[in-house]
Amino acid sequence: MAEPTTKEETVPPAGSGTASPSQPTTASPAVPDPPENANEAEVIEHDDVDNASETASTVDDRWSTYTGSLTSSVFDYPTEHGRRYHAFRSGSYWGPNDETEMERLDFNHMLIVKVIGNKLYLAPLDKNKIHRILDVGTGTGVCAIQMGDEFPNAQIIGNDLSPIQPTWVPPNVKFEVDDVESPWLIAEKYDFIFCRYMAGSLGDWPKLMRRVFRNTNPGGWVEFQDYNLRWKSDDGSLTEKHFTNEAVNNFLEACKLVNREPAPGPKLEGWVKDAGFVNITHQKFKIPVGDWPKDPHYKECGLINLMQTLEGLEGFTLRMFTSVLGWTKEEVIVLLAEVRRELKTRTFHAYFDFHVVYAQKPEVEEE
Repeated sequence: MAEPTTKEETVPPAGSGTASPSQPTTASPAVPDPPENANEAEVIEHDDVDNASETASTVDDRWSTYTGSLTSSVFDYPTEHGRRYHAFRSGSYWGPNDETEMERLDFNHMLIVKVIGNKLYLAPLDKNKIHRILDVGTGTGVCAIQMGDEFPNAQIIGNDLSPIQPTWVPPNVKFEVDDVESPWLIAEKYDFIFCRYMAGSLGDWPKLMRRVFRNTNPGGWVEFQDYNLRWKSDDGSLTEKHFTNEAVNNFLEACKLVNREPAPGPKLEGWVKDAGFVNITHQKFKIPVGDWPKDPHYKECGLINLMQTLEGLEGFTLRMFTSVLGWTKEEVIVLLAEVRRELKTRTFHAYFDFHVVYAQKPEVEEE
């Protein structure tokens, strides 16, 4: 196997300069350029205010039977504390899938696209060589749909535990209800596998990486975009005394108790390398929480992040804190009221890191 090559970069939370082949087809509002020469030490200034014996045909038949057997039980969503959750493999993911969460996920999509330079992905894809794309954990399907527009000659498949995606989509886009931690029933390999925002969702990342490697065509690309959900402040304004820190730390602890990695971002590069990928590039971005930054670009990203954070507070905490940590619903509601107050009043200058790792499968596979 070829020796993995790695390039790590730390970049500001959006790109500027020449256009990239990974620009989404849907136009985004113009946003201010990030500061130049950003690096790891930059401080964001705040303002004063597989099975080889099977053939493609047998796998297709088995997959058709599997997907066709999904009944209304997939849509028989359980409800807890007034929030709706997925029915397929119920309980394997802690987050809700109701309208409030779908709206938050779309805000999160908007945020990430702006953060990495108004792009869906950063991998150097040759569109002439991309015929099949897999969007792992597609959520509302917005990214898969935009990829369908950008790659009209490719087949895009998005999978998720929840069938919450729209039905009106480009003809080359298809959604499937599936659990990526279960065995993959795939007849054909992919030229690009994309996996974004799975923090707190998976129990075995190395296994996922191995499955992704097996199901990527030689010379194909993969890209992982994910968070380190540990909040920080460069000026020390976020302390252990803050209710927000209490909420974040308890969420991280709850994720660990249910064997879900809440901070996969920094580990992505190592997992990708161990799986056998080469030509690895790792970029890290800072995402502020709130409109406290002085720089207009960081301020806008921070405001979007604040909106999606406020929208998602109950979704992040209610099920995890009550069923895993043993809190009462009332205790959670009281804590969240204090968190909202802190976030809205610029009590601190917090941010967290977002990591993008893309890599290539060697052109020649080992025997």
